[in-house]
Amino acid sequence: MNHVKSTYKYLIVIGIGLAIFLLDYFELVNTLSNEIVLSVLSLLKAGYFIFFVFRTIKETAHKEFYFHEFMAFVVVSILLVIFSFAIDYYCLFRIDAHSFAGVIAKQNIVTEFINFIYYSISVFTTAGFGDIKPNSTNAQIFVSTELMIAFFFTILVIANIGHIRSSFVNKKNGS
Repeated sequence: MNHVKSTYKYLIVIGIGLAIFLLDYFELVNTLSNEIVLSVLSLLKAGYFIFFVFRTIKETAHKEFYFHEFMAFVVVSILLVIFSFAIDYYCLFRIDAHSFAGVIAKQNIVTEFINFIYYSISVFTTAGFGDIKPNSTNAQIFVSTELMIAFFFTILVIANIGHIRSSFVNKKNGS
């Protein structure tokens, strides 16, 4: 349950992404400023996600480890990353329609956003069907960042959760 409570920080990041989208949508700020803010936010979010996962593992290292709590943590974390990057991709697409190839512009807002949820899922799972491709440098950086987080999460955390937890316990006990 603590993992669900700690997701509010991600919801704040997602809200900031939505605010950037609205600033661009209503043309309140120039596109370059929006793209810079979105890029910085995305990179900070990636760093925070890695910090958040390790901090959570460290905090629970000395506690009883329940499988359902770990699975809830994994599912919530993955969904937040996918949804958060979908918002980033969508915002970047709205700022610069040429940043992604394969997305038909000027559909309704829901259909366009669903395209980016699908794309974020395919990036996170490394399925990469190739129907949507990053064209701009910022889009490539966003995709690379999500791929690194997916790699970090699936390989380094899930595959080594026992080892990571035991190292935190040994560090705490002075071993």
